[in-house]
Amino acid sequence: MTKILLADDEESIRNLMRMTLELDGYEVSMAEDGTRALDIFEKEKPEIVLLDVKMPGMSGIEVLSRIRGTAPDTEVIMITGHGDMDMAVECLRREASNFLTKPISEELLSLSLKRAMEKIALKKKLKKYTRNLETLVREANVELERAYQFRENIIENSPDAIVCIRKGGEITIFNSAAEKLLGYKKHEVVGKMSIVRIYPPGGAKKIMKALRADDFGGPGILQKREVTLIDKDGNEIPVYISAAILYEEGQEAGSMGIFTDLREKLKLEKQLLRSEKLSSLGKLSAGIAHEINQPLTGVLTFAHLLLKKFKNDEKTRKDLEIIVRETTRIRGIVQGILDFARETPMQKKPLRIQQVVDQTLEIIVHQQRFFGIELVKLYDPSVPDVVIDSNLMKQVFMNIVLNALDAMGSSGTLTIKIGASNGWVEVDFSDTGKGMPEEMQDKIFDPFFTTKDSTEGMGMGLGLAISYGIVKNHHGDIQVTSKPGKGTTFTIRLPLDAA
Repeated sequence: MTKILLADDEESIRNLMRMTLELDGYEVSMAEDGTRALDIFEKEKPEIVLLDVKMPGMSGIEVLSRIRGTAPDTEVIMITGHGDMDMAVECLRREASNFLTKPISEELLSLSLKRAMEKIALKKKLKKYTRNLETLVREANVELERAYQFRENIIENSPDAIVCIRKGGEITIFNSAAEKLLGYKKHEVVGKMSIVRIYPPGGAKKIMKALRADDFGGPGILQKREVTLIDKDGNEIPVYISAAILYEEGQEAGSMGIFTDLREKLKLEKQLLRSEKLSSLGKLSAGIAHEINQPLTGVLTFAHLLLKKFKNDEKTRKDLEIIVRETTRIRGIVQGILDFARETPMQKKPLRIQQVVDQTLEIIVHQQRFFGIELVKLYDPSVPDVVIDSNLMKQVFMNIVLNALDAMGSSGTLTIKIGASNGWVEVDFSDTGKGMPEEMQDKIFDPFFTTKDSTEGMGMGLGLAISYGIVKNHHGDIQVTSKPGKGTTFTIRLPLDAA
């Protein structure tokens, strides 16, 4: 039942209207003045208020204003005994629902109330629709936020670098993998830097040209292609790129590139190629060495016999001594080749790597070639034991230290650092020698490659190749970094979980 508040200072009018309204099915409350009307309104919250304009104390217009301030959806019908147009305009200006002039016919009152009820019903429907719409908007916003977060998580947690740009080249998205790949922080590039900066000169234009061509996946799509990027420090980074043009409302808005770092892949390919080369050369060298060794033994045996025979012939004896010396040197070379080719069974057990390094150093630190060299040890005492063959690993360390001494000459600093991280033990040997160019670093572990003069007996390029094979047989890794004039660092990594 709809509640109506009737406020009029004339009792007879109140009673008459009350009877009419109750007969029409309304629940009616009455007030004789504005103050009383407000009290009843606050307690009962009627949906419709019939309000006389002129009442003692507080006027109907004042009551209307107060009701509108607290309950703007209430239907307020103003009643007056005078058909004053200015008064009607003022009431409507204050958002009265209707304006009736006394005497009020039952028909007009019924029509006004009917319209008021229709407006109330419409307002309720509108509120319901608004609530439903707000719920839908809220749910849509939640879904949009969820989709946005999902997209952001995919982009941010992608193992590949993802970079998005506007049509003009300004970077808009730069994920964590891109930070790691290129060395820039997100705040340094987003909205501040052009995509051109991460490519070699002309590289960005070539990519955009390929992106619009049919040759790499169709216009607007660039499928897996190898390119070079430039990181913050100016280093070249080989990557695979996949890219696509981004559209908004059918218009090109920008593009997205996904970059896969190829450095580890190329490194593994190089290691595999080196291992295959070592294996092939080892087998070939072993065969050749065996073929050389047999006649060489004969030459050396007969040279010794001839020395005894011509011991009193000084000229002949000197010639024979040269033959013996050079044949012995050749035999040493052959033995080195056989050592390189031979797969020695490993005797592995848990050992402290610091002790193995120190035992290696004890063999050479008192030699003359170590005089003038400063030795710096940076050992982490918490490094756990590692499973290795002590003799073979000493051979590795010896080769590296001797190379460092040769590179430094009569003075310099050899720094040995031992630590552990992420399941690996790392041993770094850093010298302050002459260093080597990058093209030499790529060949340093190749068999028979040497930076020394072999004609002066300084080596034949098998020491580091053998060391490489030993480390690989320990499931480890050996790397070299060097700068001409600055020095060289050899890093040996050995797994802690190797059996």
